[in-house]
Amino acid sequence: MQHTTTQPRIAAITYTHRSVIKKSTFVIALAALGGMSILAGIISFVSAIVLLLNASMPGLVNTMLTDVAFDFIVGALVIASWRALAQSKMLAVWLFGSSLLIDTIYSLVFGYPPHYIFIGFGLLLIWQMLKYQAELGLS
Repeated sequence: MQHTTTQPRIAAITYTHRSVIKKSTFVIALAALGGMSILAGIISFVSAIVLLLNASMPGLVNTMLTDVAFDFIVGALVIASWRALAQSKMLAVWLFGSSLLIDTIYSLVFGYPPHYIFIGFGLLLIWQMLKYQAELGLS
């Protein structure tokens, strides 16, 4: 015969809440996003310089220089929010939100289509930072 027991095994069920979200994930995401914006500004600047040297489209150069300034401003805001998040400051959410708002307003004013991926990713990131505010240690 097999040795079986009819008594159920009782195991202690404990709820250990481990954070799924790590601050380093947010910091890396913001650093990458800020770096891409700065890189876009550098590429636009080089393109504007090439067009200016060829003098084929001087009117386009002014628009491109405006785009360069915009890319650098948004990149600086995202990098500032990255630094604030690394220092556990709630200012990170405000800085990143302002970069989203500036990007959307700039696109609408100049007639460009909105950057839906940036907006969607940004809103998701802000929502997650607010949702896990205590776990990320934001103050």
